[in-house]
Amino acid sequence: MIPAILIGYLVGSLPIGYLVAQRASGIDLRRVGSGNVGATNVYRTAGLSRALVVMLADMAKGAAAVLAAGGGASAVAA
Repeated sequence: MIPAILIGYLVGSLPIGYLVAQRASGIDLRRVGSGNVGATNVYRTAGLSRALVVMLADMAKGAAAVLAAGGGASAVAA
């Protein structure tokens, strides 16, 4: 159980929105828009295509955490 918690924590702590905006546009999301590193602020500041990448990556992070905890594919779909 401890390894699953650590994996979930590490995966969840990745600031995907910040990384995508910084690499693609050179934008520091913490200093523009709402200051949030989520997909909505990426959309406002870097555009739709980058926001979709962030949204999908964030959803994958959540699914990865559930799978790491042993929830299985049925728990991800629920």
